[in-house]
This record gives sequence, C-alpha cells and structure tokens, in this order.
Amino acid sequence: MTTIVGDWRNKIMVSDTQYSDDDTGIKYHEEKVFPIPGGWFGGAGHKSDIEKVYAWVCGKTNKKPKIKNSNSFLKMTEEGLFSTDNSLEWETVNTFLAIGTGAMAAEVMLRKDFSAEEAVRAACDVDLASSEPIKIYTLTK
Repeated sequence: MTTIVGDWRNKIMVSDTQYSDDDTGIKYHEEKVFPIPGGWFGGAGHKSDIEKVYAWVCGKTNKKPKIKNSNSFLKMTEEGLFSTDNSLEWETVNTFLAIGTGAMAAEVMLRKDFSAEEAVRAACDVDLASSEPIKIYTLTK
C-alpha cells in the first residue's frame, strides 16, 4: 500500500512511490504526497478515498467526505504535523509518525534515531507494497 513518514522535528515528509493494483496484479509509481496551502498532505489506503480527502483538505469542498475503506492520512503545515484515519478528526503529532503497510518497519527505524528518509528506505526493503524511488518534501517559508 504505502509508507509515508511525517517528522515534525525536522519538518519533513518522506514517502515511497509504489501503487499496487490488486485487481490486475500490476504496480506503478506515482506521487503520494501532495501540496496543500502552507504544506503537504499524504494518504495511505485507497486512491479514490485519498483523492476525496485531498479535495476536502484543499478546500475544494466544504462537506467532509464519507469514506468506507481503511485509510490513514497525514498533513504538515507550519501549524504542525497532524494525523487522522477515516474519522477525519485530526490529531496533533509532536514528533514523528509513519502510516501505511510499511509503518511498523519505519517506526522501528525512527525510534532508533534513524532519519525519516532512512526509515522509508528500510520499509521499502521489507514491505511488499512499498518501494523506491522515495520522495522527500520539506516545509519552507
């Protein structure tokens, strides 16, 4: 599915780029983190749900989307790093957080003081649904 790390300490988000189409058995590579006003938004889960939540986060729709699949989302702006699931109730993250199928591998690396980039690379080594190339997104003023 995905590995995305948000690291508030270093104001960075890092993601793998593999999308997996279980229906066709094909994988392809695309962006998983997208620009929002003042920062970045990333989603792990079903692409159609991620697109709906992204539109809502960008203010293209005022109505909170209803999503049924299992998803996780991160957003990072100068105001902080925030995470949510299908509830779309944002919670503040004070240090770092990984989402997606590679989250556990990435979290282990982060807790051992590896960088967000190293954590996502490690997850790509062991998670079937995550692979390089990775992308790095930083907050800049």
